[in-house]
Amino acid sequence: MGVPQRIAATPAYVASHNREAFKDAAPGHQFLGYLRNWQGHDGDVFALYKGKARVIGHPPAGQARRDANAQLKGEFDGVLNEICDLGPSAKAQISALRSRQAARIADFGPNGYRISTISTAPFATGLGNEHPIENGFAFLAPYGLPYLAGSGVKGIVRRAMQELRDDRFTNEAIDALFGPEKVDKPADAQRGALDFWDVFPSPANGRLVVEIMTPHYSGYYQKGDTPHDAGSPNPVSFLAVPAKSAFDFHVVCQPGRLSPTLQAQWRDLLDEAFRHACAWVGFGAKTSVGYGAMAFKVADSAQSIEPGGSRLDIGATPERAADTLIWATATLTFNKGTGEVKASFEGKSTAGIKGQAATQLQSSLGDERWNKLKTKQVLRDVAVVVEKQGNSLTLRGLHIG
Repeated sequence: MGVPQRIAATPAYVASHNREAFKDAAPGHQFLGYLRNWQGHDGDVFALYKGKARVIGHPPAGQARRDANAQLKGEFDGVLNEICDLGPSAKAQISALRSRQAARIADFGPNGYRISTISTAPFATGLGNEHPIENGFAFLAPYGLPYLAGSGVKGIVRRAMQELRDDRFTNEAIDALFGPEKVDKPADAQRGALDFWDVFPSPANGRLVVEIMTPHYSGYYQKGDTPHDAGSPNPVSFLAVPAKSAFDFHVVCQPGRLSPTLQAQWRDLLDEAFRHACAWVGFGAKTSVGYGAMAFKVADSAQSIEPGGSRLDIGATPERAADTLIWATATLTFNKGTGEVKASFEGKSTAGIKGQAATQLQSSLGDERWNKLKTKQVLRDVAVVVEKQGNSLTLRGLHIG
C-alpha cells in the first residue's frame, strides 16, 4: 500500500489529511497551525523553502527530477490555494469586526474619523514572519483573519504627511498629530493626538490569493556573483489579499492635545495624507512594486454608517457630490523634491498632482509660465478649476474664462 501523496505535519489524531475537517477554519489557522506537508508515494519528500518544491530522494538528476519538481511545485501552490477560501465562520467574523468598528467610531462624534477604500492592487503584509515556506503573512490571533495593524497605518500616514511637507504639513504639526519620532530627553516624550485602529479587510470574492515573485539575480544579491541575464529565476509563492477588497480606516483624535489651528485642520490634513498614501505610498509590504495601493473616498462618518453599522460595502458608502469651484487668483506651488503641483486660495490648498495630471497642466500653462513655476516654485494669480468632494480639494486644471 503506497504512502498518500500528502501527509499531515500535525498530530496523528488531527484529521488534517481530510480537507473537509478544516473547510470552515479561518485561513490563518490553516496557514499557521495546520498547513499540510507532503510525502511522495516512494517516500520522497520536498523541502519547504521560499515557495520552492524541491524533491529530495529517489528521482535522478536531469529531466526526471525537473519533472518531479514541477509536479510537486504545482501541488505546493495547490495547498496554498486550498487555504485561501474564507469559510462561513471567517466571513461572519470579519463582518462582525467591521460592524463593531463602524458602530464604535460613531460614538466619538466629531473626534472620530472614518474612510472607506477599495484596493486597486493586491495587499500583502507580514511576509517576513517566520513560517516553513519562509514567506509568512500577518493573521490576527486568535481569529486567524488577515489584518493591518494600526501602528502600520500610523507609520504610513505619517510618512505621507512628511512627503507632503509644506506650510501646513510642518514638522511641528506632524509631531503634534503623531508624537515626536526622536526624543533627546525623556521629559520631551509625548504621545500624538491621533489613535489609529487595526484594519480588517473584506477580501474580494471571499478569498485570499496566491501571488508569485520571481527573483532573477539571487547569485548577485546573495553570493556577490557578477550580474547577468542567463540565470534561472526561482518563482516564490506567497499569500495576499486580492485587489478590489474593501478596507476601512478609523482614527480617533484627542483635540485637547492640539493647538486651536490644528483642531480646525486635522480632518483636512488626514484627508490629504490618506489620499497621498493610497495613491503614492501604499500599505503593507512590497509597495515599491505597486502592492497595497488603494482607491480613496472621503466618507462622512455621520452619513456613511446606518444604526448598528450595517452599511459596510464600499459601493454602498455614500459619497458626497463633487462641487466645481473656480479660484480666480490662485497661487500655484511646485515641489522640486516630489514634482507635485498644488493650488492655494484664501487659506485653502488642493492635494498635489504630478505625472500625467501635471503634464496636462504644463501644456495649459505654456512653456513660459511653466518654466517660471519650476524655477521660482511659485506662480501667482492663476485662474484654476478645483473639484471639492467632502473635505478634499483636487486641482483639475486652468480656468479659461
